[in-house]
This record gives sequence, structure tokens and C-alpha cells, in this order.
Amino acid sequence: MTGLEVVPFSDGHLDDAAALLAARHARHREAEPLLPELADPLAPVEQEWRTEGASGAFAPGRGYLIAAPITFRGITWMRAGMAGQAIEGDREAMRDLYAAAAQRWVDAGHRQHAVFLPAHDAELVDAWFRLSFGASAAMAIRETGTTAEHFEGGVEVRPGTLEDFADAARLELAMSEAMEPSPSFSDVTPQTYEEALAEWQEDGDSDAYELFVAEREGRVVGHILLYRRPPDLRVREDSIDLSQASTEPEARGTGVGRALTEHVLAWAHEQGIPVMTTDWRMTNLWASRFWPRRGFRPAFLRLYRHIP
Repeated sequence: MTGLEVVPFSDGHLDDAAALLAARHARHREAEPLLPELADPLAPVEQEWRTEGASGAFAPGRGYLIAAPITFRGITWMRAGMAGQAIEGDREAMRDLYAAAAQRWVDAGHRQHAVFLPAHDAELVDAWFRLSFGASAAMAIRETGTTAEHFEGGVEVRPGTLEDFADAARLELAMSEAMEPSPSFSDVTPQTYEEALAEWQEDGDSDAYELFVAEREGRVVGHILLYRRPPDLRVREDSIDLSQASTEPEARGTGVGRALTEHVLAWAHEQGIPVMTTDWRMTNLWASRFWPRRGFRPAFLRLYRHIP
């Protein structure tokens, strides 16, 4: 231990935590100017703290850490979100905050932990790595607009329709199936085709979504789904999220994804949307190489630890 004073997080620490988050986010925006301004830093901290089951640790004048249990398809993680931590000074102190908070999490049966960190803060990322966390995902950002060189990929890209939902569900399942073998070894319970199609039929025609499909010789071989994601510390109000992309397995590596990506970046720019976000798993070899080559820059990293 460093001799740092660390106490359980409480309501009385919210204002100090908001000030720490504001300072962190200001540094983050210097490194990545496309990030949104933070007009009210208290609101995201309070959202983390008011989540059911939340607990954490606080070091006066230095930092805080808050996490809450989040369940997705039967798997529960104790997760510190984008506003769930901030630190001033020596990043080593974050290890003391985790040490103080994590015992309560494990005592409550939560042995899978995740934290979101500003990707530019190498010292902070290193501190978490030395807590046996590894990088599991990247949340990225880039400007919209046309690319330097037009690329068609031998496909026709067009807006999706209700009639395309069956193909979109098929492609979504193909993407999920690609996460099951090495090196991803995803343990998320896969949806059935009927479940995936039902979700598309329920939500796919919402104004929050824009579907684009790529056709080759009359067959849909790829799709991209854009989503008007609610704002947070990464997502601006005037941005759109590339929330889903998949290419038919037999067509991978033939330019389908590149043509779709170029199309949606140009479409968003024409619609007056200046920023696009996306995310990927680090163990998805295709995605973790493809999206940085398309100009997406990691803004946040999601780190993960599973205690045996």
C-alpha cells in the first residue's frame, strides 16, 4: 500500500468525484478533440453511483472508483463505466482504490470485473494491467466524410428495407458465430435465428437506426447498422454509432466491409453528422485490424479481469 487514505464511496463524495471527472475529461478532450464537452460532470458520476448494487472507494483529493453489477444474456460483470473512475497524480493510486473496492465485490459473488479507461492515459492503463486486467474492447471515434480513394468492392450498397431484415438477422448470427472459436472463445449464449429476426422486426425500423446492405449478384452479402446512440462521455449529440457490421463468411476479405464503411461515412457527412463511433473486441482479429485501418481511433478501452 502507498499510505493513501481510502474510504468507501458515499453520497458525500459525489461533488468531489465530479470535479475529478471534469479534470480527467478535460485532459481526454485535449488528446481526442472529437469527444463531447462535459457541461455537468456530476450527472454521469451520479448515474454510476445510483445504479443498483453500486459500490466503490474514494481517496480525498486523489481519485474514486465506482462499479455496479451489469447482466447481459446471463453473464454478470461488476463494471465501472466511463464515468466510474478518475485519478489525479500518480496513477499507481488507482491500484489502492481497486484493492479497497474489489473485496466487497468478490464477497458479494462478483468475480468478473470490467472498467472503462481513457485510451490515451498509458500510465493509468498500465496500472490496471498490473492488477491482472487485460484489454478486452476498444470504443473508437473518427470524423465522417469521403475517403481518399473510392472503393466499390464489386457490390451495390443501398439503404436497407423491411424486406432485408431476414438477411440482416442471418448476417448478425454469422458475426456472433465468428466470436465462438479461438481466439475469442465467447461464452455469450448465442441467439437463435428466430430471436435475432424478432429483434430486427421489433426495433429495426425505428428512427434511431439506419440500415445499409451490400448486394453482389442479387444476394445480400453484408450489412452495416447505424444507431443514434444516447450521448455519453464518448458519444456527442451530433454523432452516429456504427453499431453492427457483418459480412457473409464466404465473402470476407473481398472488399464488402470496406465498401460499406466508405458508403456510411459519406452518407453521415451528407446528413450533417460530423462524427461516427464504433467499438470492437480485441480478440476479434478481423475487427481489431479492420476498424483502425478505416481511421477509427480508440477513445476508451474496456479492461476485464476474471478472478478464478
